[in-house]
Amino acid sequence: MQIVKALPTRIKWVDVLKGLAIIFLVFSHLVPHGFKGNEMMDKSFIIGYFYSFHMPLFFFASGFTSNFQKYKFSSFLWSKIKTILLPYTTLYICSLLYFGWMHWMGIVGTLDPMIVIETFLYADGDHLGILNMSLWFLPCLFLAQIISYLVLKISSKRSYMYIFWILLTILGAFLSKLDTHALPWSFGTSINAASLIICGYIFKLNEQYFIEKIRINKPYFAYAAGFLGLLLFLINDKPGMSGNYYGHNYVLFYLSVLASLIFYIYLSKKIESSSLLSYFGKNSLIIFGLHGLILSFWENVNFYEKFSVTTNMYLDGISFVVISTLLVFLSCILFIELFNRFLPFLIGKKFSSGSSNKTATIPSKIV
Repeated sequence: MQIVKALPTRIKWVDVLKGLAIIFLVFSHLVPHGFKGNEMMDKSFIIGYFYSFHMPLFFFASGFTSNFQKYKFSSFLWSKIKTILLPYTTLYICSLLYFGWMHWMGIVGTLDPMIVIETFLYADGDHLGILNMSLWFLPCLFLAQIISYLVLKISSKRSYMYIFWILLTILGAFLSKLDTHALPWSFGTSINAASLIICGYIFKLNEQYFIEKIRINKPYFAYAAGFLGLLLFLINDKPGMSGNYYGHNYVLFYLSVLASLIFYIYLSKKIESSSLLSYFGKNSLIIFGLHGLILSFWENVNFYEKFSVTTNMYLDGISFVVISTLLVFLSCILFIELFNRFLPFLIGKKFSSGSSNKTATIPSKIV
């Protein structure tokens, strides 16, 4: 007789936190497309600010929702292969299919099969840039999860956990000063990602203490933390985790992240009833992997020129960014529903029966 395990209860505010993060990420990725020719836009305040915390939000959320102590290593490894590396493979194939469509349309030339294999196996931002640079996140997350598991498993006492977290963070700061581009799977970045994952796990273990003793749930504390995060970012510089760069000073980067996390956790808890943000947060992996391809598709079919002619409204600058962001998210819904309803195993999910599929339901406001 087959035993059906109960699905774990989702934490609403974490889904909302991831929803905010994916919106910030897509928006910041689209800004340079709306201001083509303006090299300063990539260094603009809004992009730099979003970059200062949107990737750390994902790693923190990954740590908060992980249960490292529950599984043996073999079970943990297999679960991460299914939920991270399998989706990576699926999204890489989607990227290849899109490249094939562009080749068929005469937009791009051919791609050497050996380069395709090397890119898939090396799996860092520099290599993946020829197909879909955004996919660097998944192999990096896989490594970071494994590193986090091993670090936490050797922490027999909670005090040891804090010590290893600090040591891992110091190692990440050291590696950020070295040229780690030659390492596959963004290994240098994965050390810093593991530090943020463990940070999320530590926060989960001590959440009540932070709320009751430090009062991080109080508005004055949260807004002060948000302002501090902004100020530290301005003092430091725009980071870029895909390139293992954290601004002028790693300590300022990490403090900025922690301060921003406090604010956005507070905000996420305040708006945790948002079904739209929750929906995008639950499906952020698909949006993460496909948003660049979707934007490229709409550009290649001359949608923006046709839109301008039809509406007599020329899209440029911020209007392009806003319309493109809406277009990308609306397009992503089609892929989210396709995968969730018909091919969930390809993105690390299980076929669900009965009402358990409600986690993938489109919010009524969108419909």
